Amino acid sequence: MKINFFIVVLTLFLIAGCSKKVEPVKETEDPHSARVKSMRIAPMEGTAAGVLDLDTMLAVLPEGWTRTEPTGAMRMAQINIGPVKGDTIPAELAVFHFPGTGGSAKSNIQRWHGQLKGPHGEPGGQVAKTDTMMVGLLTVITTDVTGTQIGGGAMMGTGPAEDIPHSRMIASVIETPAGNWFVKVVGPEKTVTAHEQNIRNFVKRARLKQATG
Repeated sequence: MKINFFIVVLTLFLIAGCSKKVEPVKETEDPHSARVKSMRIAPMEGTAAGVLDLDTMLAVLPEGWTRTEPTGAMRMAQINIGPVKGDTIPAELAVFHFPGTGGSAKSNIQRWHGQLKGPHGEPGGQVAKTDTMMVGLLTVITTDVTGTQIGGGAMMGTGPAEDIPHSRMIASVIETPAGNWFVKVVGPEKTVTAHEQNIRNFVKRARLKQATG
């Protein structure tokens, strides 16, 4: 009888143990992965539309700038900057990067100067204002030209079909160990002028990605 009683108690104990619910193991997200996702899609400092993630470079998009499909194979990114009152077309920002190639800062700035002429028809280089600054450890060279955008480059994808007066270009070379980055904005003078601070901040706030491995 004692043995039978012991067997009954043991059986009831085993049944009770088996009936308990087994809590599923919760999957946790890798904290590093979460930070990377947040960094790539979330606005920064409350004044930006998001982060532009380009190969070895990260840059912040100001509110109101719209990323569009690049119109040329050499463009890593293309941004529309909406026209201000009185202008009918947007300004355009294009980003280029050619690791190990792409030419020097000087040669590219000279080429950009050739894409505009001054208000009185003088060469763009004569009316350009060029400055150099340090952004962290990176050298940034910026040239600023106001005048007429020279036409005739539509077939080559390098410019408009016809001359566009009252234009302005602000273009920068960011010199980095991973090769030069080129950021060029061109468009109606009033629109570019209205967005000048955002354009310059776009370059100033650009950062190299940290290498992972």
